[in-house]
Amino acid sequence: MAKKSGLTQQMYVGGFDLSNDVGTLDLGSPRTTLEVTGIDKSAIERLLAQADGAIAFTPYFNDATGQEHLALRGLARTDVEVLVALAGGAKGSVSAIMTAKQANYDWTRAADGSFTGQVTTQASGVTPEYGTILLAKATISSTGNSASENNGGSSSAGLAGMIHLTAFSGTDYTATIQDSTNDSCFCTLKAFAQITAVNKAERVTVSGTVNQYLRVNHGGTFNSVDVVIATRRGESVDKVSY
Repeated sequence: MAKKSGLTQQMYVGGFDLSNDVGTLDLGSPRTTLEVTGIDKSAIERLLAQADGAIAFTPYFNDATGQEHLALRGLARTDVEVLVALAGGAKGSVSAIMTAKQANYDWTRAADGSFTGQVTTQASGVTPEYGTILLAKATISSTGNSASENNGGSSSAGLAGMIHLTAFSGTDYTATIQDSTNDSCFCTLKAFAQITAVNKAERVTVSGTVNQYLRVNHGGTFNSVDVVIATRRGESVDKVSY
């Protein structure tokens, strides 16, 4: 791995690809601390408390079909799934996924005529999870399997996965994460819910052992779908296991 710039990042919200509608991005994972200083100390003692997360971004107004205004204007009261590809979006590149609440949808018209928004999504139940892109955004036009990803070994703390489907033609589509010990014989690890319409997103988790190799199986009756999938393997240091 090497140092990278912030160029060519991607952002998906609720099954919408907003990458070209977002100008700036802030991603944070703050932790609340509790002061528990004893009278025998000369410096403050602290304990970590609740974890949090936020992804804030500046969109450009775009009311075209499938773009930011349609994706964000509703200010849904339910959870929204957010995926950010931090290093270009290629397979294996670093990503962040977060289940969140959209807190606002604010706009500013400046004197120079620019019209920019401000949106903050706040973590809901889970903090931002840093993993990798398992399936780079691609147009899938037939059933079958994606190329596998070699993670160098198995892990034992489960896995979280997130899918965003941004274009859809057909009857139904199901993406299934599969794993393997030898890159030859694959078994179902976790299936996402069947999708029958465009602009869908979902986060799933699975507990226990995750084998060394991962891939995506594409199933259903469809003509084409545009889809991106990110995964994050659980770690022994996680306070809450999958």
